[in-house]
Amino acid sequence: MSRWLIVLSLVALAACKGSLADHEKNARAALDARDWTGARNISEQALVGVTSGDDAAMAWRLEQIRLDALANDKQGQEVIVTLARLGANQSYAPQITPALYRSLADKLKTAGDVDGAIDVLVAGDKKFPQEHEQFVKDIEGLKKGNLDPAQVERLKSLGYL
Repeated sequence: MSRWLIVLSLVALAACKGSLADHEKNARAALDARDWTGARNISEQALVGVTSGDDAAMAWRLEQIRLDALANDKQGQEVIVTLARLGANQSYAPQITPALYRSLADKLKTAGDVDGAIDVLVAGDKKFPQEHEQFVKDIEGLKKGNLDPAQVERLKSLGYL
């Protein structure tokens, strides 16, 4: 009897991993089609109940798709919350890099969420003080766009201008 339980468990585990791969494929397709909400929803559904140990690489790819969808959908605050959550997880912490913060800030800026881009760069600067000069350059790069007076004042109050 216990042999059948082991076999059933292995079959169920294989089905879940296949399912995660299908979710990743579908989420990536939605992202490529610029369906930000769809990519986010598919990723979130796939990640429910999945721990990073189940399939860390797959879970990370789903988290990346979710982050990209959030940034492209002008969800700067949710990007920051997600980066903090992922950074607190030992499995994901090595992937949370200054380059990731910069990439997401660039996507937010391109999407039209300059405030979100500022917030992500400021959060990255706080998390990676050794990269302060580069984050300052990135924030200064935002000035080349058309910042509104409130954004300029905000950057001044934060000490970046």
